[in-house]
Amino acid sequence: MMKDVNQNVLILFPIFAVWYLIGFFLQVFWHVPAILAFSKPLFLVFYACCLIEMLAKQTTKQVWYWLALICVGSVTYLVEVISVATGFPFGSYRYTPVLGPNLIGVPITITLAWIGVLFNSMYLANQKTKLLRALETGVWIVVLDLILDPVAEVESFWEWNGNGSYFGIPITNFVTWFILGAILSLMFPLYPKQHNIHRKITWVYQGMLLLFGLLAFRNGIAIIGVLSIAFILLVEGRYQYDYRSQK
Repeated sequence: MMKDVNQNVLILFPIFAVWYLIGFFLQVFWHVPAILAFSKPLFLVFYACCLIEMLAKQTTKQVWYWLALICVGSVTYLVEVISVATGFPFGSYRYTPVLGPNLIGVPITITLAWIGVLFNSMYLANQKTKLLRALETGVWIVVLDLILDPVAEVESFWEWNGNGSYFGIPITNFVTWFILGAILSLMFPLYPKQHNIHRKITWVYQGMLLLFGLLAFRNGIAIIGVLSIAFILLVEGRYQYDYRSQK
């Protein structure tokens, strides 16, 4: 019994929650002092790592899980490097130093951002077949990016070089997020949704929407803020539907 209890103990989720709350109040109600500039890339580290830990506790295929994780990090980083250099497939953009040191034009933390967004979306999605899950994973990834991307540009995480149709962002960005996220999700097994883990992963996703939604209001992009609230309610409805269906 003690072994089973220990297996369900999450170490990184509370660390992320504390870091999130600190960052939330600093960014929404004040500002991040220069001395804490490292906190933004570190936020992505905690975000990804808490989700990695939660999904690791859901699988018995540990070796394959970690190999697939390395593959996700490598593939997404390579695609980012190619896109920054050529403008394909995401579009033309460049990263600023805000997210940490760049390697070949791309911050190292972007790999963790991809892993976090993928895992966050993948566990929310349908777990009946890999194909259905892949399609829904792509949808949840795009939902999150619709809120994150415009705000991240205003916050100077990166800069788009062009006149895209969505707040200056090209539609190819969202199409690529959908396709790449859906394909990468196929490498992972289906996860039986455990209420405890499911609730926390839903909170993390909603927390990201809330943070960037309020930052949108602060930066004068009210429509993004309103959209974030609608998406938070949509995610909660999805969670409640899954929980009722489990009962």
